[in-house]
Amino acid sequence: MVYQASGVYPLLSRRQAHCQVATLRMLVSNLILYFEQNVKKIEEAGIPPKYKCLGFLPEDSVKAAQFYGGKDIRVETVPDPTPEEEQILVQVEAAGICGSDLHGYHHQPEKPQSPRIGGHELAGLVIDTGKGVTAYEKGARVAVEPISPCNNCPECYNGYYNICGNLRHGGGGFAEFMVARKANVYALPESVSPEGGALAEVYAVAVHAVNRAMVSPGDRVAIIGSGPVGLTIAQVADVAGATSIAMLGKPDGPIQIAHEAVGAVPINVDKTDAVEAIKDWSDGRGADVVFEAVGGTANTLEQATEIAAKRGRVCMVGGHRTPLTFSERFARSRELTVIWSFCYGRRGGKTEFQVAIDLLAAGKLDPNPLVTHRFDLDDINEAFAVAAGRDEHGSVKVLVTPNN
Repeated sequence: MVYQASGVYPLLSRRQAHCQVATLRMLVSNLILYFEQNVKKIEEAGIPPKYKCLGFLPEDSVKAAQFYGGKDIRVETVPDPTPEEEQILVQVEAAGICGSDLHGYHHQPEKPQSPRIGGHELAGLVIDTGKGVTAYEKGARVAVEPISPCNNCPECYNGYYNICGNLRHGGGGFAEFMVARKANVYALPESVSPEGGALAEVYAVAVHAVNRAMVSPGDRVAIIGSGPVGLTIAQVADVAGATSIAMLGKPDGPIQIAHEAVGAVPINVDKTDAVEAIKDWSDGRGADVVFEAVGGTANTLEQATEIAAKRGRVCMVGGHRTPLTFSERFARSRELTVIWSFCYGRRGGKTEFQVAIDLLAAGKLDPNPLVTHRFDLDDINEAFAVAAGRDEHGSVKVLVTPNN
């Protein structure tokens, strides 16, 4: 009797076939032994589970939070993100829920939307790189900047890429893995935790706002809004040399964080007349710089102008969805300057995102008090409910840890 191999070998005798089978069995046995030995090494090296199969090839899918509009958030399996040229595959360690995420959470769209993966404040580990990426090794700790300008317009040339006409906003942090452009990836020093890296984006917003308002040593700074943006502005303004800081907000927990972090005077707007409290704090003069960090539907511009000193600067940082009103006559008679601040750009040859990381690495900014809640990816609906219920839960910055 003879055996036919699958198109590779000619007809074999029984003896030859048995020899071939024995050889194949030995090869398979050796391969199994090889992978059993290396799985332990892979686990010790911290390679994520999806890369533990043969040749480190990923499985077919990973978990991600898909946003269908409003409060419809579903944790589903999605195709593996694969880095293409000039791209980096990141294993997400921490991703923050931003105020802009909550804006969408509170508003159900009229028409069904295609699902998208949210999460633009994130930090993680480099897992793989596409062609043309040499600066990052596997396992490197990184933060990801979510905005991508065209780099080919007057605004981009001058460092104001945050107002580029072709600016694109990315996400993808609420997933086990995501792909980012090489230009958007920043190395994290060992002194910056994954949680600190996830907050680099909001700190960059604060750095830009403080730069826009030209906070200088000796300035009295008042901040309306005690959410993550307001609290990070307080820390950055302190680094810039503000002589005194007042934090206006609610409830008591967040404004107390600012008091403990930078010695800010806490003013609960539900319990105190904010204008009178600022007069007492400033000896009747008002704040040299006022930051508005509330946004939404709050008409806070009028209050901001009322507590500013003569010739003071009012910097509007919060994103508003409704028109704002204020007394133009009052503001004009005091020669107030009203400034708007949006995202962050480049200043002095360095991006403000990198400046934020540098300040975190130097220990000049402390993200730890801001992180009040942490949730696994499977519990992202609860995470959003807690982030949205700030007064009830005392939440400030809520983080999702997809690979916890």
